[in-house]
Amino acid sequence: MRIYFETLILLPLLVVCFQFYFFSVGSEGRKRQERCQKLGIVFMTLGVVALVFKSTPLAFFGLVLMMLGFRLIAKGLDRLDKKIFIDRLNDDK
Repeated sequence: MRIYFETLILLPLLVVCFQFYFFSVGSEGRKRQERCQKLGIVFMTLGVVALVFKSTPLAFFGLVLMMLGFRLIAKGLDRLDKKIFIDRLNDDK
């Protein structure tokens, strides 16, 4: 019965987290970098805290939040001007 109530509470929270994810990814420029980095750190922290409670729905919720956190941090580290590619050799020009 406890798992049912946890799932009932966690599913709307997961939908809200996805909404925050798409809001920060949909931003442009420096705002996107800042929002993605901050929200990524928050999602990673909440994911680790959710894993501590050793409940199946909370563990699943924590893993999903950690995956979203990793993606947000990676998008936050993306360069703003992509005119210079560091993996291109001088011979490729």
